[in-house]
Amino acid sequence: MRHTKYLHRGNLIRITYALIIGLLMLSLFTLISSKSPELLIQGTWREKEWNIEKGNDTATTNVIASGLREEILKDLELLHYGIWDFNDNRLTTYDMKQAGTSVEWLIKGRGHILELRREGKRIETFLIQQIDENTLELHLNFDLQVKGIMKIVLERVTQTEKYAKKI
Repeated sequence: MRHTKYLHRGNLIRITYALIIGLLMLSLFTLISSKSPELLIQGTWREKEWNIEKGNDTATTNVIASGLREEILKDLELLHYGIWDFNDNRLTTYDMKQAGTSVEWLIKGRGHILELRREGKRIETFLIQQIDENTLELHLNFDLQVKGIMKIVLERVTQTEKYAKKI
């Protein structure tokens, strides 16, 4: 009788080890197969829309007209006009007022913070809410009279669109 309990216990231990090893292998495969935010963000992105999510009611989302967007951002760094290009050398180019200055981009935290720097000084920080092959959603939190979070949705510019624009 005691012998059968020992065999049963031994089988449970083997099953436990097999489950732990299986979970470790699945986690390793997931880490290897998924792209890091630094690789996903590289490329050219086009602004699709700007929204304000109200602080108290996150279900309320208002699309911002371009005139209102410019008014809200007039005192902030003028980087947000149309095309965002994140190069693999961590420099980015924009349709900027201050032509000739380069802006460095960094992904910080656990891949959820995008920081823009000029000459080593932080100029803006965004929370990366979503990033995948085609969509980049950034949240900008600032202290103005507009209460809430500014949501910037960008879509990746494909190679065919870049080629068509050159022609």
